[in-house]
Amino acid sequence: MNSLLKTSLLGLALVSTASIASNFSGPEAGVSVAMNGGFTTLTAENKDTSFGEPSLGISLHGGYGLAISNDKVVLLGLNYNATEVAAGTLVDESVRIKNSWSLSAAPGILLNDKTLAYVKLSYEAGKLIGGSSGDSDEESISGYGYGAGLRTEINKTTFLQTEIKQVNYKKFNYKQGSNSYDFTPSATVGSVGVVFKF
Repeated sequence: MNSLLKTSLLGLALVSTASIASNFSGPEAGVSVAMNGGFTTLTAENKDTSFGEPSLGISLHGGYGLAISNDKVVLLGLNYNATEVAAGTLVDESVRIKNSWSLSAAPGILLNDKTLAYVKLSYEAGKLIGGSSGDSDEESISGYGYGAGLRTEINKTTFLQTEIKQVNYKKFNYKQGSNSYDFTPSATVGSVGVVFKF
């Protein structure tokens, strides 16, 4: 009788833990408010000039969580930045990143029955806009991002998410007449948002 009780309790604990992991799995959508620190490094005549600027933004999210064990989940996501990210101003010409989006994979582990901690790797893309308001140029950019975050259950279908991410875009060359410039954009993004599970 005693061994039967122990076996039943162990089985209940395993089912309970598995169901907790599944709370973070399935299709999801969300929205976040982000504090962006955009930076640009300009290289001309073998000299680097770095400049940056903070900005607030709104990010939209869609994704899917895969429970891979009793306490581990992989979050797959697509994010779109609905606002431009300021990346600095140099000699009255502003640099901005627009239409930025990312594809990400974020393996996570349960800290307790309501909190998931994760690390994130992402492919990043968008357009860099530089120049004055009346005369600006666009360049497609891409790169990678990495970061970490916490997701906390508010109820069975709603989660609070906080995240910090570093985004590094590839260097590209821009020619203007006989002059040649290298641009290397980047951004540090801290965000707080709400994720809804379906």
